[in-house]
Amino acid sequence: MEARPSDPGHHTAPDHRADQHTCPSRSPAGPHLGSGAARPLALTRPIPQETRLSTRAVIARPTADGYAGMYVHFDGYPDSKLPLLLAAYQHRFAGDVEAMAGHLIDEVHHGWEELGTDLLDGAPAGLRRSLTGGEEYPSRQLTNVYNTDGTPAERELITQDGTEDLEWAYVLHESGIEVIGLLAYDRGPVVGWDTDPRSRIVAGPGAWNPDSPAPVVPPRTAPRLSATAPASAPAPRKAARR
Repeated sequence: MEARPSDPGHHTAPDHRADQHTCPSRSPAGPHLGSGAARPLALTRPIPQETRLSTRAVIARPTADGYAGMYVHFDGYPDSKLPLLLAAYQHRFAGDVEAMAGHLIDEVHHGWEELGTDLLDGAPAGLRRSLTGGEEYPSRQLTNVYNTDGTPAERELITQDGTEDLEWAYVLHESGIEVIGLLAYDRGPVVGWDTDPRSRIVAGPGAWNPDSPAPVVPPRTAPRLSATAPASAPAPRKAARR
């Protein structure tokens, strides 16, 4: 693959996993979009050669026969996406799952190149720092997407029938996020919306068995220290002299 010129406005998160891909592209064997015939797409927006991970995912809402949603190109692992989505629901969207789905799905034309820390707007500073380590980077949508014949691509949703080239699906239910490890399952356990975003989350798709609890371990709560000093231990009695 030929090198592409650098994009001055492109943000690179230093903690992203390494990757050899330079752009998201959909081949004829890739994700099928919506109910229409799948059409191979190609991105013309220049993206730099850099160490990044294109773990491809879809963020979706449930439908009568499955789900439908928008493509996310970079860093789709649950230990990256779940904390961001949980915190966004709890703070930026104040518990309104439909407003959150509208932002992530309805207001997007082709999909997301990357979801950023703007989803944490409104979150307490301590939580934001815990999730990001102090790093800030914006969400970015895919732009300049064309069909292989050179015509501009139309907006279409990815459904459960078109995930062959994807690794993860995040379905926004009223009760929580269904996490589907697509390399192992076609459905997954639901992580409740009240889950602490700081939880330890297993990233392997095989761990997300739909018939087992989600592999999410809440953070340990630090013991609460008393503000008063403990009472001094009584001095041992001396044995009576005989």
